[in-house]
Amino acid sequence: MKAILAILTVLGIDLSSKEWAEKNLPLNKKREIVKDHLYFWHIKNRGIAYNRFSGRRKGILLATGVLLAFYGGLLVRILRGKGERRLALPLALTLGGGAANFWERLRKGRVTDFLFIPVKGKNAPIFNIADVSIVVGALWMTVIPFLKNKKK
Repeated sequence: MKAILAILTVLGIDLSSKEWAEKNLPLNKKREIVKDHLYFWHIKNRGIAYNRFSGRRKGILLATGVLLAFYGGLLVRILRGKGERRLALPLALTLGGGAANFWERLRKGRVTDFLFIPVKGKNAPIFNIADVSIVVGALWMTVIPFLKNKKK
């Protein structure tokens, strides 16, 4: 149940934050929030990370849909007691973020990005809450095999 709640929470927070950004942040303008560390920078991303594959909406939707179906199947399997239970929550975070971006891309043909953290000497991405959820979930899943499994 926690996994389903996590998916719905990520969806709700991400989609409402994107709506807020569209209504309150000027397009293609950067606004400093925390000096030299955090900015609002509203852009429309028609591709994936760094606007890669822009103009390939159908391919992006297909690839994302396949990944969401695969991850969804894994989550169902885990929730039925046939998989590594510790993967449920990070998998749900990844699913929630992926579903939010998929939904927006399906409805609008693009994703709203509005968060920017500059990295000196690097071309840092502009991202959204769904992206954060995907990265946190994926990193968490990567670390799980290295954590000791507590027996209860």
